[in-house]
Amino acid sequence: MVGSTQLETGREVGRLPHSSVFWTRIARTLAGALSASVLVAMIGAGVASAKPAQKLTASSPGGTLTQWNWETVADDPGGHTLMPIVIKLFEKTYPKWKVTNREMTLEEQTDSLPLALDSSSSPDVTETNEGFGSMGRLVADKELVNLAPYSKLYGWTKEVGTLPLQYNSFTSDGKAFGSGNVYGVPWSAAPLGIFYNKSLLKKAGAKIPTSWSQFFADLPLLKKAGIVPMAYASGQPTAYQPVHVFYTLADAFANASTSINFVFHIGKSPSINVPGYIKAAKTFQDWSKEGYLSPGYSGLSDNQALSAFTSGKTGFFIEGEWYISSVQSALHNNAGFWEPPSITGGPGEGYSIPTRSASADAAAAFINITLSPTIQKDDLEQGEVPVVAPAPSVLAKFPPMIQSATNGWSAAVKSNQLVPYLDYATPNFLNQEMAAVQELQAGGLTPQAMITSLQSDYTQYWSSR
Repeated sequence: MVGSTQLETGREVGRLPHSSVFWTRIARTLAGALSASVLVAMIGAGVASAKPAQKLTASSPGGTLTQWNWETVADDPGGHTLMPIVIKLFEKTYPKWKVTNREMTLEEQTDSLPLALDSSSSPDVTETNEGFGSMGRLVADKELVNLAPYSKLYGWTKEVGTLPLQYNSFTSDGKAFGSGNVYGVPWSAAPLGIFYNKSLLKKAGAKIPTSWSQFFADLPLLKKAGIVPMAYASGQPTAYQPVHVFYTLADAFANASTSINFVFHIGKSPSINVPGYIKAAKTFQDWSKEGYLSPGYSGLSDNQALSAFTSGKTGFFIEGEWYISSVQSALHNNAGFWEPPSITGGPGEGYSIPTRSASADAAAAFINITLSPTIQKDDLEQGEVPVVAPAPSVLAKFPPMIQSATNGWSAAVKSNQLVPYLDYATPNFLNQEMAAVQELQAGGLTPQAMITSLQSDYTQYWSSR
């Protein structure tokens, strides 16, 4: 779904499709991935806590660990189902500890965290949302612990990967996103991709897409056969599909490094005012004109777009992996999920340790439990993409769509082709681009004007920092 910021109450509806936001990372070379030397330096930076980080053991003194999350049944059914399993495994591993579980909506947690973390009511460990609007302000207010020492103790960087951790990284003043210290560790992933209906493609004489050229060639064939090519909605409430489709098209025409540098503000003048982004905007506008999108899309909701695809009325559906369970239940093996080489997406919300945590070592152990093979395998069983790459023999036991999403995620992380949601770029970028896409589709903006406007908003924000 979308990155973070105001509108985003769920990529995240994307997990609001899954119904609630999900995304994070830490590293880069000159092109955008953190070098090993920089990572070592970060790990040596230390935690802003009173005592050195230590591994929790079964014989360590016990207590009660308070943890907060937004794995509600409405926001993230898979995470909601997994949470009792995580807690049970933690308490079995560390029998002297008990965990209190407090679930709340993303909105409730966004409102509660800043006040709670600055008081004696602070939880010991909590999920936090990426981006300036949530984690950034908590870091600026010195409310979160730098997790680098715990990452070194438990090997999180090797397990999760430097790029996913970058989404949970800020400089200590909270002003720069994607660099500095690590303040959260995710336990799931949520890449965008392209769902397709095999029987409709066959009926239209089209082929299952394995390349961008094949995908673009399929669209007119579906239209000619009287089949709506793309399930799509831009009405409210929406899963932010307008920006998800735009991001996916940008991945087709622009280098991943262009987007990565823009979001994490790398280089002297990062910009999306480039031919690839302009072509992405033009293609999106052309789809609107050519009838490739669901009729009446401006009045349709996210659920209606999903229903159009799962009821077999459209050939494609561009959205996040969080819809795999719904698609699998409706279309079974008649549906597939294609992950292009360069994809937009991110890890799920990361777990953070508040500065006022009374049990930082236990909190770190809880985070480590979420990354264990048991929980990561359970993540797959819930139709989720685990942030830690599973063994091929384990993944082979799951349905093809979840295999495609998981392999696509792992490949993009390893090749530095995982693109962060563009809306992470500034605190208000999501609102600006949602409005811009609407105008583009209505003919009120040319592709060049849309990109110029977004770049201008971005430049203005960063020039005032």
